[in-house]
Amino acid sequence: MYDAPVVGTSIFAQQRKLVVLLGGPEEKRELVEDLLKHTASAVVYFGGNGSGLYSKLVNNLMVGTYVAALAEAFNLGVKAGLSKEQVERILTQLSSVRSPTSELKAPKLRTEDYSTQFATKHMRKDLEIVQGEAQRLGLFVPMSSLALQLYRLAEASGMAERDFSSIYEIYKKSK
Repeated sequence: MYDAPVVGTSIFAQQRKLVVLLGGPEEKRELVEDLLKHTASAVVYFGGNGSGLYSKLVNNLMVGTYVAALAEAFNLGVKAGLSKEQVERILTQLSSVRSPTSELKAPKLRTEDYSTQFATKHMRKDLEIVQGEAQRLGLFVPMSSLALQLYRLAEASGMAERDFSSIYEIYKKSK
């Protein structure tokens, strides 16, 4: 049996730019990769059973905490008097931690367009899985624990189906 979660948004899916994170037995790996390569821009093999799923959890832990921090930084800049355009520029062009994620999500924060690329409820679910696996492994994961609480709050505030960047709305409510 193989596990083959994907990385990417609904936009990536439309453009066939998803990446498949493959885990499973080595012996038929090439056959499975050949079947999957028609659905994505890349298929990356990580090893035995479960390694594809763990690679997805690693990715979503990073993306979930990053977007929570991105929204927090965006809110700080705006509340301090910078224009949304200035903050977007900082986060997408000038920051040393700019990334494809900031280039994708900062414009959504600026325009408050939370059309769904990846739903808040799915990010919450993935971070809950991260928490469960971290507990099982005896790991300390405070950043993802805090991000999970923020996504739960966003979901409880009616943003479950909206893009997970809608977490910005939680920050905007702060004084």
